[in-house]
Amino acid sequence: MKNVKKINIITSPFGCIPPHAIGAVEKRWKSCGDYYMAKGLEVCFLSKNPEENNVRDDTFHRYIKGYGRTGSWTKDLFLDFIYSVKALWKMPKCDAVVLNTIWSPILLPFFRWKYKVSLYNVARFPKKQFGFYKAVDILSCVSCSVYNCLMEQTPKAKKQACVISNFIDTEIYHPYREHSLPLKPMLLYTGRVHREKGIELLVEAINMIRKNHDVTLKIIGAWDTPRGGSGKEYKDELDKLADGWQIDWVEPIYNSKHLAEEMDKCDVYCYPSLADKGETFGVAPLEAMGLGIPTIVSDLDCFKDFITDKISGLIFDHHAEDAVKQLYDCISYVIENEKHYAEISQKGVMSSSSFNVAQKAEEYFTVLNNMLNYQKTGFNTEESKNFDE
Repeated sequence: MKNVKKINIITSPFGCIPPHAIGAVEKRWKSCGDYYMAKGLEVCFLSKNPEENNVRDDTFHRYIKGYGRTGSWTKDLFLDFIYSVKALWKMPKCDAVVLNTIWSPILLPFFRWKYKVSLYNVARFPKKQFGFYKAVDILSCVSCSVYNCLMEQTPKAKKQACVISNFIDTEIYHPYREHSLPLKPMLLYTGRVHREKGIELLVEAINMIRKNHDVTLKIIGAWDTPRGGSGKEYKDELDKLADGWQIDWVEPIYNSKHLAEEMDKCDVYCYPSLADKGETFGVAPLEAMGLGIPTIVSDLDCFKDFITDKISGLIFDHHAEDAVKQLYDCISYVIENEKHYAEISQKGVMSSSSFNVAQKAEEYFTVLNNMLNYQKTGFNTEESKNFDE
């Protein structure tokens, strides 16, 4: 049986790979690539140039001029096209190529001589574009909810599709200390400060909580539009919404170890996303769970891959008329009962531990090798069809 020995990984035009940025997709594939290199495989990352003077192409990296998000879907799509062409042109010959841009699966046939098998990382909910991705050998969905959506929209993709869930670096996101309830709990949100993340619900819930408890909120993430936020207007709205207290704003932390250390100073993690067709898995909440921080999320299907309500975390209905009250109840549940706090912390760590780099990287490797050997018939086998069912 042949094995993949050379892998190219193409990441987004809008986010650099670590240590230059902390986007979920970029972090995931940087971790996978590092794992493969440690096993002796040849890996080349094709990623956005961080535009630092000391960054140059080398054996393991090919940098392409990237872009900041414009706020316009059509403009971003055009920039993705330019970047995808450059990345495919610049990539070296390989056994397998991993794709993370919108246009690269469509452009792939023009570069067929450069690779043997291809994998597209389905990290967003499909928008009926996968009928155009016929040239891709493997469509790897990051959650069961994404896979189900893909099957509804493009049933013919069944022989291409599998589920390999997102993961975290459990060597970084693991308990550094035993979390216990402090007198003044600090709540935490990490990620893009965007309206679709529902952060205003969290601020309003804290306004209610502060009538009985001295709690604070730390937000680590970018609020400006080029980095994926909703801009200064939304940030100012959140500051104004905070009634008699101030949000602790922290710039994005691009070093995963440093981010984990900063997160670990907090006591309760909240991710109140409203993006029913935007959130596909939820790496940030999983990282918090790995640290042992009791975690609260909205009622999105993707979170249910790793959170069971009132066991490994807490879930509130973000569509309910009383969504703020439900989030308030969840926060109250963990900060008013030391036993609940400790149990959710421990169960969260246990749940997150199975979503580790080695396990998921090996699943990708199995799928790639399977397709390399059985490309003509597809890889619809018990061995690699759906790891997370």
